[in-house]
Amino acid sequence: MVRALLIKFQKKLVSRIRELREEKKFSQLELAKLLGVTRQTVYYLETGKYNPSLTTSFKVSHIFEKPIEEIFYFEPIIKEAIGNKKLEELEEIAKNVGVPFEKLLTLRKMNDDDLLKRFNQSDLVKISDALGLKFEDLFKVE
Repeated sequence: MVRALLIKFQKKLVSRIRELREEKKFSQLELAKLLGVTRQTVYYLETGKYNPSLTTSFKVSHIFEKPIEEIFYFEPIIKEAIGNKKLEELEEIAKNVGVPFEKLLTLRKMNDDDLLKRFNQSDLVKISDALGLKFEDLFKVE
């Protein structure tokens, strides 16, 4: 029996720390002192260049009085890749790949279960190339 390939989105950890910090009107330095870290660490947490330790995650959760999963969550990398393009660029990508523009935009909000219902692997490879990324950077095959 041949098992079908399963394609899923590659994801990255996203943080709402900056948004929550600004709501509380904390500076990066003030939040850093509350967390017991440097201001640079807060900057890196906010920009996604650093994943927090479990201890830091719990401290952030406590400070902002929110569950960890409301502060940190995984988001498909393609959402940012598409979001960084101008509409004209996305229209050109859709045209070159041979998929409707509206269908291409659905990749920003699609879940893993719907991915292969809407796109085949060949189209996903073409979309990756058109976005200037490798297929493996945006998708994983299981």
